Order: sequence, then structure tokens, then C-alpha cells
Amino acid sequence: MNKTRHIAWGTLTGFLAILLSGCQGGKDLEPQTKVEEVVLNVDVILPPDIREQWQNSIDWALENIAKAQQLQTRQVKLKLRWHDEDREDLDKLGYELTHPEEGADTCHAVIGPYHSSNAMDILKYAKQNRLPVLMPTCTSAELQRINARNTYAWFLTESDITQCEMMLSVAKSLHATDVALVHSDDSYGQSFLDWFGYYAQERDIHIAGGTQAWKPGSDLRPFLRNVVKEAKDTEIWVLLAFSEAEDYITACREIDSFWRSEVLTSSDEDIKAINLRNICADTAMDRVLLESQYRNTFCLGVTPSGSMNYGFPQAYQGRYNRIPFNGEAQVYDALTLLALGAAARCASPDRCLVDGKQVEYNEKPYGAGLTDYIRSVVSSESGVNIQWDASSLSTAFEELSQKRSIYMTGATGGLNFDTDTYTKILNTTYMVWDLIEDEEKKSAVVESLVYLSTAGSSGEASTTAFWSLEKQWEQEFSQDDTPEHELPEVTDHWAVVISPSTTWSNYRHQADAYAMYKSLRQHGYDDDHIVLIVEDNLAYDENNLFPGVIYVERGDNSSGDILVNDNVYSGAVVDYHFSQLEREDIAAIMTGQASERLPQVIHPTSTSNVFFFWSGHGGSREGPLWGDEDTPQYFGTDRLLNMVTEMSENDMFRRLMFAVETCYSGKWGEALEGIEDVLVLTAASPYETSKADVHDRDLGVYLSNAFARTFRRVINANPQVSIYDLYKELARTTTGSHVNIYNNAQYGSVYTETMQDYFPN
Repeated sequence: MNKTRHIAWGTLTGFLAILLSGCQGGKDLEPQTKVEEVVLNVDVILPPDIREQWQNSIDWALENIAKAQQLQTRQVKLKLRWHDEDREDLDKLGYELTHPEEGADTCHAVIGPYHSSNAMDILKYAKQNRLPVLMPTCTSAELQRINARNTYAWFLTESDITQCEMMLSVAKSLHATDVALVHSDDSYGQSFLDWFGYYAQERDIHIAGGTQAWKPGSDLRPFLRNVVKEAKDTEIWVLLAFSEAEDYITACREIDSFWRSEVLTSSDEDIKAINLRNICADTAMDRVLLESQYRNTFCLGVTPSGSMNYGFPQAYQGRYNRIPFNGEAQVYDALTLLALGAAARCASPDRCLVDGKQVEYNEKPYGAGLTDYIRSVVSSESGVNIQWDASSLSTAFEELSQKRSIYMTGATGGLNFDTDTYTKILNTTYMVWDLIEDEEKKSAVVESLVYLSTAGSSGEASTTAFWSLEKQWEQEFSQDDTPEHELPEVTDHWAVVISPSTTWSNYRHQADAYAMYKSLRQHGYDDDHIVLIVEDNLAYDENNLFPGVIYVERGDNSSGDILVNDNVYSGAVVDYHFSQLEREDIAAIMTGQASERLPQVIHPTSTSNVFFFWSGHGGSREGPLWGDEDTPQYFGTDRLLNMVTEMSENDMFRRLMFAVETCYSGKWGEALEGIEDVLVLTAASPYETSKADVHDRDLGVYLSNAFARTFRRVINANPQVSIYDLYKELARTTTGSHVNIYNNAQYGSVYTETMQDYFPN
């Protein structure tokens, strides 16, 4: 009988001392006689129903890890400690796991939580000792962005940006003519809200009705009526993305009821012909939905999956007689990586190479921890090719015990992680699935329809190859767009530059405003012809490492951009602090209504060209917000229209251009359609968010937005650039949203009109 000696990890930083006798003094051990057992305390944070759904994969992983180490004299054992995600105070739990009481067992790693909205409660404490937190299903794009450079935050599924792309691609392949989105009003739903409009436009699918935030008790019928009203054709797909599985049941039931009661029974033959279907995100793949009496109202689902190429879904179905639930392949890989990382650390306590370099830190704990040894395992591109099954894992543990590298492939497929931290998975396999009724069990079962991989490996259709996702949407223009009237010669130029953002985290908005002010000055405007409206609280903010300085870009300046490494705050004359103004004041400023409170205004006439730049946040209803992202106020499309109409009717411009850098800025473009000699250039369409650009590691904020950055570069290099050429460059370099031009038919040909109308010198 083998004699087993248990070694518990005291702390991550004390791991080396604890294992020295075991990892280096093994010569006196008799193989097959004495076994050293390295115990990892792994705290698993899941809702009880998810734990039950994942138990098969968890048990299978632990079984295979144990089998794979049978011939090893030092064996890693994962001791799982369970926590109820639905009931525990996760903030308190995060603190307790990273600050154990004297005599208490140390937490060596965390698996979970299941929901993205709960992850920060754990991650903010994990930072202190780089405790590895392996998250199988935390797919919020914002969560992953915030933790992009954290070596302890492991994301085993790509963000919901990719899932949103997949869902729309599936809808497109099934001949969707129109799409809409209903999403939960939380961090999970936010990812879909941010990217739905972008990918719909990329795939040339019309958005009918826009988006709708969902809360329990919501009535979807008004929204669905609007969807049907705005649809261009008959194949309408509604994307559903909710944190809770129960919400899919309610929403699917409402959509089905609406279709039967108001579409099929309509007296309008065009409406009666509409097919209204829904496609659900990964969280729908839950036993709650399978057992619901309303499951027959469900349509299709998309969920991250195990890799068909490496056999996990097939083997799982053969073993357990069902398709694995969402997250099961990922939790299998999480447990496997923990065991392999611990084995690597035991074999090489003084040597942890990630991307060929010894891991060191400038802050405590200075040495490599468990998370770094896992990184060393997945960062290797050489060694024996290892797969997820017990036999192959046996080779992995043997290779690691001999201090050799392995090339790891998991249940989810090739474990290819980002090359910055090696903790963010780059490729995910997705399964498109349907429900079929099991009459014997009186419940539904999941039926897989197709597997899709973002890597496009053999046996799984690549989204790029299958749907030509490399297609870049681009606006089309007529060569003949010219208004039927003559314009007078231009006599002067005026500009209003606004950023309604006031916080340090929104640095980029004010910075872009200062940079635009500086470009206007460099192109011939004197200060009396520019009204600059910013809060003016960045230069001497306590977070500013460069007091008195504001940048829009720092670093190498091989491009020759005059604003790279330049202090755009220098020389700026701020006319109004944003917080001093009301929304109605902008119309007064634009129409020359000076007063004691508003001394600085513009005075345009029928021979003036007026340029208006706005950089801030926006909302899905009316575009630009009056304030920061949490403000309840819009500037207002009606207010904008009334202001421009007044200027037009009173001959207060020769030409007027709006350049708007906000989410949903296309709402302003739509509002001003039809007014002569007005052009609106927006960073985003009416249905999508605009994405930040140019992040500065030292300052910890984004310095600029791609739209504003490219706009400046093109104009500074050539103010005589045609509007079309400017648009082309903006469209090429603005990622994550679609640059749009509005009202060009009432303005003139974008091919012949140039930006010299607004940047004369």
C-alpha cells in the first residue's frame, strides 16, 4: 500500500519554503512507495444550480488529474471549497480569502464566479498577492478590458463582443433582414449593447426598433410593435442577452405570444407575413429553461463550447448522455491548468519563465506565484503536444517533473492566450443549438446544430471564412449630390468646441477638445472666433503625473504628428467651464446672443463657415449626453434641431459642419437631415457605441478617441483634403464603430468639397 504524506500550502509566498524538502530532497523517496501530496485549496464560487450543472465536468477533471499522476512521486491534489454565489457576501468573501485568520487554511486559487457582475468583488482583493482567479464564464467586455493587464485574472472564454458577433452572424446566415436587441441592464448586457449596432451594420442587417433594456416585469409588447413597424422586410430576429436564465423564459414567451396575437392575426398582409424569431446568448443554456413549460417558445441559442477537434463534446456526450452545459469545458480546463501550474512550480521552484523571461515584480510579492507558473505552462510554444484526456495529461505531469516544456491543448481547444499577460483566451469554439422535446423525460434536450470557432480550425467553420467577416462596411455617396443654389464667398470662420465630461476617467474627451482648439488656432482662427467649453479640471488633477500638461498621445512620434508628446493645454483659452452652463446656453452662444453671463459667443452671418465639435458620452435614445456617462440628461435632438433651424432661417451660416465624437452620435445626424448647407460627421451610427482609443499606461486613462485623433492628423497634414477622403481615413482607422456622414445631399458633393471651408490656412 502506498503511504501518502499531505503537504498543505501555507501561503503563496511561503510555497517555496514549504516544498523545498519535497521538491528538491526527493532522492530518499522510493518510487511507487512514498508519495508527496501537494494540496491546493481552490475556492469555487458558483450559484448552486450551476454547480450542479457543472459537477460532471468537475468530477471528470479531478478524476483525470488523479489518474494522470499515478506514477508520480509528487502529486497535486485540488481541494475544492464551495461558496454559494447567490447568497454569500462576495465582497466579504474576497477579503477573507486573501486575508485568512491565523491558523486558517490559505486560499491558493479561485474558480468563478459565474456572473461577470460579481467578479470585481473578488478581483479587487486578488490583486494584493496575485491570487489566480480563473473565470470560465465571465465574458463582460468591460470587465475583461479593465483587467487586461492583470496577470492574476484568467478569462477562459472570449468576451461577449465575440458572442454578439456570432449571434448576428448566425442570424445573417439564416436570412435575417432585420434585427433587434433585448439585453439585461447590467455589465453582462452592456457588452451586447455596445457591439450590437456595430456588427449589425458590418453584416448589412437592418436594425428595427433598436435596443431595449430588460428588467423583470418589463412589458416587451410596445418595443416589439416598434420593431415590426420599422422592419424593412419579413425575417426579423430578436437577440436576447440576459444574466439570468429565468428571464429568457419570460421574454421568449412574450415574443411568441406577441407574434401569435398581433402578427399572425393582423389584417395587414405585410405584417402577417413577418417571421419573428429569437436567438439567445450563452446564459440561456440552463436546466431552468430545459424544464420550463414554455420551452417550446424558444428558438436558437449560441454558447461557448468544448472543441470538436479535440473530442471533448463527443466524449462528454458518450459518458453522460447529454451535451455539456455552458462553461463545463472551461471549468474542466481551469482545474487542469491549476494542477499543471502547481506541478511546474514544484519541479522548478526557482525558475519560472514566461515568454522566455524569468518572472519578476517591482512590488510585493516579488517572486513568481502560482498564477505565473500557470502562465509559464500556457506560454510555451514548444515541447510535447498535450491534450485534455488522462493519458495525455500523464505525459504532461512527467514532462513538467523533468523541467521540460509542454504545448497544451484543452477541452476548449488550443489554449492560445494573449501574448501580453497570457491570461486572456484568444480563441473560443461556439455551439449553435436548438431544443428538441424528450417525450419520455417530459423535458427538452439540447441539440447541437453547428460548431463555430474563432480560430477556424479544421472541423469547425471559421466565422471569417464562413460569413466573410472581413467585409468592411462603408458608406456610399452619389457623385452628383449638389444643392440647387449658389453660395456667397466666405468672409470669416467661427468654431464652438465642447466637452461635457468632467471626471478624470473621461480624460480623453476634454483632451480631444483642447487638441481640436489647438488645431483650429494653427489653421488661422484667432481666439475671439472660438468658444471653448470644457470643465478645465485635468491639468492639475491629483491623478495627473504631469501637472499643467494634457496629452492626446505620448511616445514614439515616427508619424510626425505635431500633437504627439505636445501639451495641448498650453495656450488654451477656456471661455466657459462646462458646469457653469445650461443646455439652453449653447443656442445662445451659437446664435450670437451675448449677455453678462454669456459674454463669449460667436457672430456668424450668411458668409460665415461655422465648425462645431463635441466630444463626450452618448446614450441610445438621443445621442450626446449633457454631462458624464451617468448623467440622466441628453442635450436633446429637438433642442439641436431648433437651434440649427433658427440659424438657418436667420442666415447665420454659409456652411455649418458638426463633428461629433460620442456613442450613438448618429442620432444627431438623423435629426439634422434636410437642412441646407449643414453636414454632420459622426464617430458612430445611431445604434452603436463609440470606442476609446490611445490608452496611457502611466496615467491609467485613455488620452484620445480614434475618430478625433484621425480627424486632427488628416486636417493638420492637409486642410484641403476632400470630405470623402477624410471620411475614408476615418472609416479605416476608427475601430468598433462606423463613421457616418449625414445630409450630404443638402450640402454638396463630398468628392469635390474640401475641409478648407473650416480649416482655411
